Amino acid sequence: MKISHGIEYVFVRLLAGLFRLLPHRAAVIFGGRLGSAANNLWLSRHKVVVENLRIAFGNDMDDSRRDEIARGVFVNIGRTLAEVCRFPKLDREKILNLVSADGTESFQEVLDHGKGGILVGSHFGNWELVGAFINAIGYPVDFLVRGQHNALVDAYLTDLRAFCGVRVIHSEKDGGMREILRALKQNRQVAIVSDQHAGSQGIIINFFGRPVSVPRAPATLAVRTGAPLVTGYIMRNEDLTHHCHFYPPIYPDMEADPDAEVYRLTKLYTERYEGLIRKHPEAWLWTHRRFKYVPKGEQSEGTFVE
Repeated sequence: MKISHGIEYVFVRLLAGLFRLLPHRAAVIFGGRLGSAANNLWLSRHKVVVENLRIAFGNDMDDSRRDEIARGVFVNIGRTLAEVCRFPKLDREKILNLVSADGTESFQEVLDHGKGGILVGSHFGNWELVGAFINAIGYPVDFLVRGQHNALVDAYLTDLRAFCGVRVIHSEKDGGMREILRALKQNRQVAIVSDQHAGSQGIIINFFGRPVSVPRAPATLAVRTGAPLVTGYIMRNEDLTHHCHFYPPIYPDMEADPDAEVYRLTKLYTERYEGLIRKHPEAWLWTHRRFKYVPKGEQSEGTFVE
């Protein structure tokens, strides 16, 4: 174990303890202020946010607006961190008081379908709280995640999710795919955040007018198993509560060409969250270098990158 990882882990535990000592609203406000400070101090990541916004919105957004949104992005990260650290304080009743929703009938429809559900999300609002809420209303959830570089922090994050009943499946570990298929056979919901660069394993989809590599896993799983996709989002209200909206399930066409169907489903949900991000850019995680170069031979939308 690296010494730096140990120091980072101790810092995270101390910060989490502080968030749990504070009342909920005070903790979230404090987290937002820490996020605002990070926007001013973590200049390299601030530049990534501003550059992503420049690529996405071009001349439709000036420098002052980009800086304003960048600050909002970091405030959202800080608030989300505070809320996640407080998961041990959130029982079912508190979660249901904190989060309202519409469209939850989608989960009963998926349950009745009997093949499990694939929840396709993005790093929008407090994406971690979505799984806690879905579990709280009675639909078991597994998160498919890529482990953190710091194994100690990764294990702690897994424990925090477990407080809200969310199980974790690590995508990079042996047997990860078997765990996913097992969860779907058990008629569980498998949540996959699918909005970051997928590199050579992705499918090319236009995002804000640019070709980007999008993970193919959600749509591929749907086509392979017949499990429907469920998309939705969570918004933080002015009073620091949250509201979720879930769309009706999207069923794969099992008679269609598999590659064409994977493309159709991936394009559909990518366009759906692009529209959401356009309306509320400060709520999305622009800190990731989303618009990485796509080789010329792979720039056509729908191309599967091998």
